[in-house]
Parts: sequence; structure tokens; C-alpha cells
Amino acid sequence: MGKSVIINGKKKILQLSIDDESVDIYIDNDTVKEQKEPTHVAYWHVEEAIEDGEVAMPMVNAVHLYHTNPQELIDRLMGFGILRK
Repeated sequence: MGKSVIINGKKKILQLSIDDESVDIYIDNDTVKEQKEPTHVAYWHVEEAIEDGEVAMPMVNAVHLYHTNPQELIDRLMGFGILRK
């Protein structure tokens, strides 16, 4: 089950996927009528953290915010220009 967030005045569902290869925080755009690709808002391949240790903290912080305050995560990403208003 995802987390509800508001983006541009519209309610969206934020999802988190963690597996052996990646950490992915995304908006699930799939609807019953038509299948649409998800909007990836934060994605890291595990190799990135292995190659550059500085990647680990943003990754951990994003997962933490996903669980504790998903709206703040979205607001921060919009502030960095990662998501468009």
C-alpha cells in the first residue's frame, strides 16, 4: 500500500520498491482504463552506493521520509527541481 501525497493539487499515490538491485520511489500512474508508466521520483541502483558512499545518505533519507512524511519528500524534490510544479 502506498502513501498519499498532493502534487499540483492532485492526490497521488507514492510507492516504494526495494529489491536486490535498486531503491525506487515512484508515483504509480497505472489506471484501470490504460496502463501508464510510473513516474520515478527517486531511484538509485545499489551499485551507486557501493561506488560512492555519499549516495547512501540521500537514499536512506528518502526512504525515511517516505515512511514518516511522504509529503515533505515530495515538497523537497519539487524544491530541487526533480519534480515539476
